[in-house]
Amino acid sequence: MKKIILTIFVSSCLVLSAFSQQLPLYSQYMFNRVLLNPAVTGSEGGVALRLTARQQWVGIENAPSTQILSGHLRLNNGTMGVGGVVFADRFGPESRIGIQGNYAYILPVFREEASLAFGLSIQVFQYQMNYANFTSLDADDPVLNYTKENSWLPESDFGMYLYADKYFAGISANQMIELPVKIGGESVEVNSLLRHYHLLGGYKFTLTEAFDIEPSTLLKGTFKTPFQVDINVKGIYQDDYWLGFSYRSSGDIIAMLGLTYKEFIFGFAFDYATSRLSHYQSGTYEVMLGYNIPLRGPMNRSRL
Repeated sequence: MKKIILTIFVSSCLVLSAFSQQLPLYSQYMFNRVLLNPAVTGSEGGVALRLTARQQWVGIENAPSTQILSGHLRLNNGTMGVGGVVFADRFGPESRIGIQGNYAYILPVFREEASLAFGLSIQVFQYQMNYANFTSLDADDPVLNYTKENSWLPESDFGMYLYADKYFAGISANQMIELPVKIGGESVEVNSLLRHYHLLGGYKFTLTEAFDIEPSTLLKGTFKTPFQVDINVKGIYQDDYWLGFSYRSSGDIIAMLGLTYKEFIFGFAFDYATSRLSHYQSGTYEVMLGYNIPLRGPMNRSRL
């Protein structure tokens, strides 16, 4: 019975997680691209701190929930960046809580009008399964005596990132190690972490002295599952206020708004699912808070 329950659980969870839910989804990643690509580390002029909280599919019990605190800065006369991430991600009976360290080597290119960075991250996280969320056909099944099971796993990401004042483009590979997750003391091959890829790019057009518009796109997925595309457009007024919309090929429509005040940044996003899932939940909400700590010397303002 234990193996039957575990097999059903693994199969059902991985059908869902195969569609990009092994890694958290974000709606405001264009304001904190370091979450997708470690080569973004050090791309700001000062210390960029960001706190993101996301609750997916409000109204569905044990729906995905993500909280992330990140920070990064540039060092050594602009030739390298360092940073870190603390994260907690929960989806049903599964959860990940961990830390990540980022490093980027930055090269000036195109007559020093742009920068090309190569980034690497190392992370360690606790994978946890909560058996209390299982529904068993046999109340006397010994598996119910297991409340939680933990496993510590290492992982690594690598990326490249090209950026200037008006444009950015990057590619990254996440979960490169692809270790299997052990459940019930057995290595379950189908529950291995999958390598994910992100291809991100955008360009900022200046329409007037006060108004800019920035279209961007994100291609993400694995070689074992269909890729997903996000198409985004963001309007920026006087560098301080923005309104944006995104369409995700899974059928989600996303609205974003935010503002900056001195060194503070605030952003809010709402995801609306156009699939049948919309009948059972009240949307997805994401809040982002940021603070930019100036360093000595000239500081480039955080790019919106």
